[in-house]
Amino acid sequence: MTDRQIRCFLAVYETLNFSVAARKLFLTQPTLSYQIRNLEQELGAPLFMRTTSHVELTDVGRQFAQFALESHKLYLKLQASISASRPPEKLVLQAPATMIARDPLYHDLLFAFRQKLPECELEVRPDTHEKSLAQKLTNGINALICINQQDLNEDVDVQVLFNTRCFLLCGPDTPFPAHKISSRQLSGYTICYEPCDSLLADTVRSRLCDPSIQWRKVSNFEKEYPNLLSGRCLFFSPVCAPVFPKEWYRELLMDRPLGPTCLFTRSNDARPSIKILKELTVLEHTRAIADGRLAGAEPEI
Repeated sequence: MTDRQIRCFLAVYETLNFSVAARKLFLTQPTLSYQIRNLEQELGAPLFMRTTSHVELTDVGRQFAQFALESHKLYLKLQASISASRPPEKLVLQAPATMIARDPLYHDLLFAFRQKLPECELEVRPDTHEKSLAQKLTNGINALICINQQDLNEDVDVQVLFNTRCFLLCGPDTPFPAHKISSRQLSGYTICYEPCDSLLADTVRSRLCDPSIQWRKVSNFEKEYPNLLSGRCLFFSPVCAPVFPKEWYRELLMDRPLGPTCLFTRSNDARPSIKILKELTVLEHTRAIADGRLAGAEPEI
């Protein structure tokens, strides 16, 4: 006798309808009937009297129902006890600090993951300079979101999330064309960036290779706002945050564009929780692009 047989019996006992019970258990009706027949053969007596239009318990069926209800209750109690004593699974997702700081995407991702896998903990950590991508994925990081700019081996799975684009925030009187700025137009300008943008700012600065452009890390943009308005500096940002007017943003064009932002996981990690994390990460980024929260980003084609 198995727990599955008991659950099949209880479903028919509660509904007195094989078709309804089968749908409740997500089984086909022949499969459910097969489980009940096997149980009856094991007990040596019929549990239900059934016709084409009617199902009712036999005397043996009523006796067995008491046993089945108690047994199933004890089984569920045992499962709960085992689950409570087992440490919960934990996944660590490393993501760009700038996205964590400025976009609600990761709040939405955490919420969606918690709804899908309440028994699994997901921690989101900001990115760091230390270690290569492959080292991170073998040293406590289960999934990683960053720009794809490394040669990867076959041990790493890659899922493109969006084309990486960077923006400069210009004051209303700054003499730049609308929408886009080339690196050659930035000679002599000062570009401010906040600490959460340090990694990306370092990458962009190395690609512009113009010593006349002054890059300055500031504690926050709020203190530099008067300088932005007077045209004495520009603000660097990887997203079009709604804090400033949309028309103040210009896309930064580089001779060597940045690679796409991707989700990286270990190819040999076949846990269901990793599969769900990957699906939800792609879904939330797609939704953020579609509704404008991830402004300026376009899906990779």
